[in-house]
Order: sequence, then structure tokens, then C-alpha cells
Amino acid sequence: MSGLKGRSGRKPQNTDLEMIKRLTVLDDQAFEELKKGIERGEFAFLKLYFHMRFGRPKQMQDITINSEQPLFDLSLMPEILFKKTDNHG
Repeated sequence: MSGLKGRSGRKPQNTDLEMIKRLTVLDDQAFEELKKGIERGEFAFLKLYFHMRFGRPKQMQDITINSEQPLFDLSLMPEILFKKTDNHG
């Protein structure tokens, strides 16, 4: 198995497929160990199970916007002076 990486820094896909083939023989043993960890009530095994079974939970962020607070400070804006000019010469 090659440890070389492609130009993008990722392993070539054929290396990934080779790794999957080699690990497949351990599937039954891995599932049995996962089952034992869950039966012992070990949180790491439960967490792994739920992440694999249902996916990771979506991250929620609480964003509070105070409408009374301006989004930017107008006093920091440069003063703009408009002049009327006669260009109809």
C-alpha cells in the first residue's frame, strides 16, 4: 500500500479502496466490539453508534440582533459635500 498523496494532498482513490478491502475482513469483529462497548454503557461507543446511525447533530447557534443598535457607526463615515455645478456651458 502506498503512502503517497495526490497533488491535492488527498490520498489517491485507489489507495482508499485498497484500505477498505483490507479492513472489510474485520467488519464482524469491529461490530462485535462496538456492541460490547454499548452494552457496557461506555459513552464513546454510544456516541460513535449514534453518529454513524443517525449522523452528527446539526450545530445550532443563537444569534441575537438588537434592532436598536446600528450596524455601523455613521460618525466614522467621511463627510461628503455635494456642490451644484453648471456644466451646461
